[in-house]
Amino acid sequence: MKPRFLIDEDCPLSLEPLLNNKSYDTIHVKTSGLSGTKDPELFIFAQKEQRIIISRDLGWANIKIYPPSTHCGLIILRLPFESIAIEIRQVVERFIDRVDMQEISGATVVVDKNKFRIRKSI
Repeated sequence: MKPRFLIDEDCPLSLEPLLNNKSYDTIHVKTSGLSGTKDPELFIFAQKEQRIIISRDLGWANIKIYPPSTHCGLIILRLPFESIAIEIRQVVERFIDRVDMQEISGATVVVDKNKFRIRKSI
């Protein structure tokens, strides 16, 4: 089964059509009526919908709160605060085109401009 994504509101809206055009079922928090939803509720929603969360919020990378294999997957974009939407989109597209989607299922993935780290449970 292809992964499904939930894009957090701290990410550009342009990520939704980017991933949908690559045949991934993707929704953005801002376009799905979830704006303003707190992280714990967003996490529960994502798990019910079996969606991998994409966010710029480093709080999602806390493996004590969100241990790998206790969720569908978390992708944390670690980019400078001042990054513009086109830069973020390019980083996400490069990552999606290079990664094995099976590897990110249930994993915590930190993506920066030039590399990514996949953390799975042991």
